[in-house]
Parts: sequence; structure tokens; C-alpha cells
Amino acid sequence: MPNVNTKGPQSPRTGLARIAAVVAAVGFVVVAGYQVFLALGLEFGGAAWGGAALTPALRLASAVSAVLLIVAALIVLGRAGYWGSRVPSVIFRWGTWVLVFGMILSAFANFASSTAGERYFLGPTALLLAFLCLVVARGPVG
Repeated sequence: MPNVNTKGPQSPRTGLARIAAVVAAVGFVVVAGYQVFLALGLEFGGAAWGGAALTPALRLASAVSAVLLIVAALIVLGRAGYWGSRVPSVIFRWGTWVLVFGMILSAFANFASSTAGERYFLGPTALLLAFLCLVVARGPVG
């Protein structure tokens, strides 16, 4: 019977964490794109920021959110080993756990929103991203 090492470089767990990292990164980039559209003033029928009109302050907040979401994508990819040893692994390890909890909080906030777009699109998306980040965070160090 073959010896299955769940921490080895070719283990199924490693592959799952790497796939989850790529899917999460794509998700973060898609939501970042949405935030860019908001930063440019496209309102999507009031489906963001609790349905508030996009003031200059909210547009700036969307731009900052877009940057943070791109950083999140880079963190999960780094945790799964896509960046090698260019950045200290502790940043990726802790950063991924911060993303897990941050996305859970984001999901709760979006589910509590009065707008359908946040409740039915952003809430589930944040919950899915939290789960994917959890898979990456629990995976072997890349």
C-alpha cells in the first residue's frame, strides 16, 4: 500500500490548497474589478455601500478596496507557494488567516445589508472566499 504523506510537495492536500488559492485569487480580482467600477462612479442600481449614492469618499473607499483585494489575491497565491521565497512566509501565513476572518466579517456585513446585490452576490462571494482562504491557510506551506 502506498504511503500517502499529506505534507509532501506532491500530496493531494498540496494540490487542493494550490487550486483553492488560484480560485480565491480569481475571486478577489473579480471583486476588485467591481470595486474599480464603483470607484469610477458606476452605481449598479445602488447595490453597494448599503445603497448609498457614490460620494467622492465612497468612490475613494472603493478604490482602496480594489487595491486591498489585489493584495489579498497575491497573499493567497504566496501562501500556496506561487511566489517562492521572495517574501517571508510569515506574511503569507498570517495574511491568509487575516483574510479568512476578514471575509467572514465581510459576509456578515453584506448579508445584513438592505440591498439585494450585497445580500445575494457580495455576501455569498465573501463567504466562498473565506472558505477558500481557509483551505489555503490550512494547507501546507508553499
